[in-house]
Amino acid sequence: MNAHVFHPDQLDHRLPKTAQVYELLRSAIISLKLQPGETISEKDLCAQLDISRTPLREAILQLANQKLIIIRPNASTVVSPIKLKDVLEGQLVRETLEMRSVKLAARFFSERNADAFSTSLLLQRSASQRKATDEFYALDEEFHKIICECSGYPNLWRLLNGAKGQLDRVRRLAFPVQNHFDEVIAEHEKIAAAIMSNDETAAENIMLEHLDSIFETLLILIDERADFFTEDSIAIKQCKELKDFRRLVG
Repeated sequence: MNAHVFHPDQLDHRLPKTAQVYELLRSAIISLKLQPGETISEKDLCAQLDISRTPLREAILQLANQKLIIIRPNASTVVSPIKLKDVLEGQLVRETLEMRSVKLAARFFSERNADAFSTSLLLQRSASQRKATDEFYALDEEFHKIICECSGYPNLWRLLNGAKGQLDRVRRLAFPVQNHFDEVIAEHEKIAAAIMSNDETAAENIMLEHLDSIFETLLILIDERADFFTEDSIAIKQCKELKDFRRLVG
């Protein structure tokens, strides 16, 4: 594992540590600061974060349940490779929840939510201009979280976030590879406009188009970063066309 991935000042030691350690590790895995196959050294992490092993082990167990970490008894704990089936499972969950939430957000939109959308889009444009990939990805996530909050069911985001870890690694990896910041912002602007116009049908249709871009992304990434994927993912890609990927979750 990299020697200095984390620092003690990244934690608020006045607050419970497990949730904070979980978020730090998940973010590092999604952003590929901790890459597929990389060993997780509990001793090193505890030293870097100045914590005991208990909150770290609890966080690692949560990430293992989300298939982001592989715990090998009596052997090393490693960051899991990206498995296509798990990515598609995350996509299925994401489509199911986000298609519903965006429809409800359009139905129940209130002017008090307008500032959140406007601010999010403004910050996205700024991050895009600076090519600040980590910042842009975080703002992308925040935009979709705002939709869940606007729908009246903010806990949907927590459920969604726990199910899409493998998918998120693909999404995060895609930003610098495809350089599609402007495309994402344009789609977000259309989604926000449909929500603020209480147009449920348009909101659903635009969201589906927005989410569907992952299939083209998969084809590109499995070619360009095959080392991050499991062997069965590569085999599936080689015998499937783009439309077949869509059929798997549609």
